Amino acid sequence: MRNAWAVYIRELKSYFVSPIFYIVAAVFVFANGTNFKDTFFNFALQTMRFLRNYINYGQAPPMANVNDVAGSIFTFMNFISLLIIPLLTMRLYAEEKKNGTMELLMTSPITTPQILMGKFLSCLTIFSLLILTTVSFQVILYYYSEGKIDTMSVLTGYLGTFLLGGTLISIGMFFSSMTENQIVAAATTVTVVLGLWLVIFTSTFLNQPYNHIVRYMSLIDHLDSFARGYLGVRHIVYYLSMMVFWLFLTGISVESDRWRQ
Repeated sequence: MRNAWAVYIRELKSYFVSPIFYIVAAVFVFANGTNFKDTFFNFALQTMRFLRNYINYGQAPPMANVNDVAGSIFTFMNFISLLIIPLLTMRLYAEEKKNGTMELLMTSPITTPQILMGKFLSCLTIFSLLILTTVSFQVILYYYSEGKIDTMSVLTGYLGTFLLGGTLISIGMFFSSMTENQIVAAATTVTVVLGLWLVIFTSTFLNQPYNHIVRYMSLIDHLDSFARGYLGVRHIVYYLSMMVFWLFLTGISVESDRWRQ
């Protein structure tokens, strides 16, 4: 445990001295902030239009749901995570290999699982800090709607994003362990993740039970339940299973490098 903690602290510090992290953080905050601004103002304009029609024509205005704005925050944040997480994971093992420090890690008394968990948890911590920057958007919505926002949907939405992030990190770690080229690691991760994201659209061309199997494999299909405030066990199990699977593959990849040292 002490060795895993040492790896965790080491990796965490390396993020804060890396210019890539600050570029990724700036892009993440700016993109999500812009999306929230546009969505929020469109919602406000729609609300005013409904009220104006009510005043001018006496028509009962349809209900403008502020929770749609909250949902759009998670939809966009989950999508942008597909692009920024590979940039956070590409260096985890590839940089070690390129700098020659991988040999030191492999010949040290630190075990492969300890290295694996230290790196995984450090990247997950960084991602958690990024998604926490969007909490202010939810606070604004809560104040604007006078508390009418669905708090449970917001909480489960963040849980879904957190689980998605952990899954993407585990995938990125595997491909980072396969090469010393960070660009190759990031590009391969994006390709695989987009494939898992878009595979749901192929399910419409399949018959039962294959369409259900394909839908279950999709990263995007499981996020809907979290956005609706529903904690489905099978959705949580899916993300946790994906994390374990890809971390297991990463461990095998790293362990094979250890035996070659």
